[in-house]
Amino acid sequence: MGLNNFVVDETGGSEAELQSSGKSTGFENVKNIIADKLHNFAEALGEKETVQDAQSGKAQYGKQASEWLDQSAEYVRQFDYHEQVDARVREYVRQSPGRSLLIAGAVGLIIGAILRRR
Repeated sequence: MGLNNFVVDETGGSEAELQSSGKSTGFENVKNIIADKLHNFAEALGEKETVQDAQSGKAQYGKQASEWLDQSAEYVRQFDYHEQVDARVREYVRQSPGRSLLIAGAVGLIIGAILRRR
């Protein structure tokens, strides 16, 4: 199929633009690689199915799978991990502020102990 020889194109923005927007370039690159591979696989599957008889059941399933892979690629491209983690942390702190303070204090003590030993 030739999918293993895939080369990643530009990620849609320069490294400085991604850093200034607060996004991790490494995470963005991985997202784009996964999305591009899904898209390319969907294209390859779609091309294979157009060669086969369009009336067969396998061709219809192949077309549906190709569409789902394309939708998955778009979802991966638009997925914002930072936003979802931020929302979950904020909700957890709102629901249990006392426990959140204890966890933050414990983490602070551990980091302080590690830094003091150096």
